[in-house]
Amino acid sequence: MSVHFTRESEVDSLRDRISRGHGMSAMGRIRETVGTQTALKCFQTHGASLRAVILTGSLARDEATVVEEKNKWRLLGDAEFLLIFHDGASVPHESALTLLRHDIEASISELGITGEICLSAAHLKYLRNLRPNIFDYELRNCGQVVGGDPAILAHIPNFTSAEIPLEDGWRLLSNRMVEQFDALDGLEQKPKKLSTRLLYRTIKLYLDMATSFLLFAGEYAPSYSLREKRLLTIKETRPGNDDFPFDLRSFCDRVIECMQLKLSQEWINASANPAAATELGFSWWEEAIRYAQLLWRWELALLTRASVRNNNQELLERWMKCQPVFRRLRGWTHVVREQGWNGTLENWRHWIRIGWCASPRDRVYQAASEVLFELPFLSKNNYGTSRTDADWEKVRSFLPVTPKLEARHNSPHWRGLAMDITSNYQRFLTNTRS
Repeated sequence: MSVHFTRESEVDSLRDRISRGHGMSAMGRIRETVGTQTALKCFQTHGASLRAVILTGSLARDEATVVEEKNKWRLLGDAEFLLIFHDGASVPHESALTLLRHDIEASISELGITGEICLSAAHLKYLRNLRPNIFDYELRNCGQVVGGDPAILAHIPNFTSAEIPLEDGWRLLSNRMVEQFDALDGLEQKPKKLSTRLLYRTIKLYLDMATSFLLFAGEYAPSYSLREKRLLTIKETRPGNDDFPFDLRSFCDRVIECMQLKLSQEWINASANPAAATELGFSWWEEAIRYAQLLWRWELALLTRASVRNNNQELLERWMKCQPVFRRLRGWTHVVREQGWNGTLENWRHWIRIGWCASPRDRVYQAASEVLFELPFLSKNNYGTSRTDADWEKVRSFLPVTPKLEARHNSPHWRGLAMDITSNYQRFLTNTRS
């Protein structure tokens, strides 16, 4: 579905088309509505300077998670769009994109859909210079032009999945691990039923554990349906491979279960089924974290050609030493720019101390792994007795930016540290690949 410049009159029929279908699935109707409205608002705002609007991510693949609530649809993830501008046209600043995003979100809400819109903007040069990685592979193969030049995606180099660096899979897994931290409310009580937010994040963790694993196994595919088929093939043909970090059959069964849950949305109504609610409780989450740790360590050992018997910090230190200096400098330049070049002397000392041998990304992953892999054990000790406050403060010192201790009302604790990790991740990692 592609429109060059959507007319206002077309919008009047969209709400009716969502409910009546016109031959499409509910997901397809939602995708068309969100895409059309986004194209409309983007072209209204930027006019002839805008060359194309591209929808990417799970919504482009009709694999997003939506919930029906009081005659409305709610997107649990975000709808990701890339705006490509003509050469010579100015690319809008982040503040302008934020205003446009809010306008689009209000517009689709009037049509019965709530959700977060994510907008990025670039020139055509950006597409031409893309290099092999998971996001750009899926952009080229699964992205949909919802407005403007229908052939815009052909400008992306046609690399194969085999050309995607293994590191990209490990970084994807690490990102999903970090994203657990802003959904852990109530975990201390070891709930029989996880919150909707944590359940959704854990399902996403499983799905991208599969993405990451398949990349390392040489079987990566850009959609859930294709990944499920390849997991089933591996499960049947290589179940006893001693090189894998866990029992392959059990892992594949759990991932396929999560794929089916996400696409069918049955997990959303788990509260109506006591048995299902128990199955998707604390023990289920704890198992996911164990799988994540085994996979994360296995991949890191392969990347560094080290023994998986090394502990987490030994593997990470080996990984950090492998990274080129220019990558570290690029990452810290981004931190300094975001934090301000006129940072305090204390900040500069901290950045030099932790940055000479590691990038900001690796430091955030280091702190995240220390906390996340500890949480299942902390739950057995009333969340906090297995580590001292000094231990947690040492982990906090890995982060690029940390709050002053005197600003805290309570002594350092894993939950406050989790908030700091999330803050550093969102501020310094999400908008850069360095």
